[in-house]
Amino acid sequence: MTNSLQKKLYENGYLIVKKVLNFNRDLKPILNDMEFVIDCLIQKYAKKREIKKVLNLEFKKKYSYISKLNIYDLDQYFNTRLPRDHVKRDSDYFATQSLWNLITNKKILDVVEKILGKEIMSNPVQNTRIKQPEKKLPKGSIHDGLSGRTPWHQDAAVLNTRGQKLTDMVTVWIPFTKTTKKNGCMITVKKINKMGLLNHISGYRGQVELKNSELLDDMKHIYLEANIGDVILLHKHSIHYSLPNRSNDFRISADLRYNVAGQPSGREPLPNFYVRSKNKKNLKIKNFKQWLSLWEKAKEKRVGKYAFKYPLPTFKTNKKDLSKLI
Repeated sequence: MTNSLQKKLYENGYLIVKKVLNFNRDLKPILNDMEFVIDCLIQKYAKKREIKKVLNLEFKKKYSYISKLNIYDLDQYFNTRLPRDHVKRDSDYFATQSLWNLITNKKILDVVEKILGKEIMSNPVQNTRIKQPEKKLPKGSIHDGLSGRTPWHQDAAVLNTRGQKLTDMVTVWIPFTKTTKKNGCMITVKKINKMGLLNHISGYRGQVELKNSELLDDMKHIYLEANIGDVILLHKHSIHYSLPNRSNDFRISADLRYNVAGQPSGREPLPNFYVRSKNKKNLKIKNFKQWLSLWEKAKEKRVGKYAFKYPLPTFKTNKKDLSKLI
């Protein structure tokens, strides 16, 4: 622990770093690309007589419209990784120049370097999420982690066995909209990361969920509220959850992850590549086209198979059950 940021993260399990990003330069381009995807879906799935009218709506109304069209796996069009199961040759995922710029953003990497050191890899455990007000969601999506609430979990639990044991990973959670208790900010429990990796179960639609998570309900919660431009760092063993969006507005975010170079990503064979190194020869992926090529090659190899999987429960014995440790 060589610096104050690292100490705070390891001590408490979370860290809010203020004013890292600029909305217009770093975040708005991604929202523009999301709107382009929405426009494409409108032209493909909307009734012909409604297309022109809907295309003239603003972002949120457009998204609300397409969310009612029963488009299969709609969230996947806006998520920056392959679907976990049943990969197809035409499986969609959200990979744009603007997102590449965010993953390799110097200001983000400067923060991550203070946690992981100078040899950093982009980890393929990453997501982008558009969360509507919960009252607008179909019942089946309320507990879906991409569009609704996320269950209590640790990020290390979604790695494979080697990743769980060997990988030093940090989560960088980025809000595109101001994030509050009302619109569904994350919550955590201070210092609970010190328990290490705990047993998880397969929850709603196979989502990873902490075993005995109901025991956290009566503990003191930290509400990770953040402004646009802030980033939230999470220790890999931080236990966290996202509240329901009870506002009338959207909550849009990205969660990127990085790991120490030379360690397994925990999600092989998805792309894991250097984004910072003292040796420039390590920086082989230098632009958006090369990055996209990595994902396309990974998709080609996984057609007809799962993109990634991880073991549940995390441990075979109950010694790592939350109920045994609190």
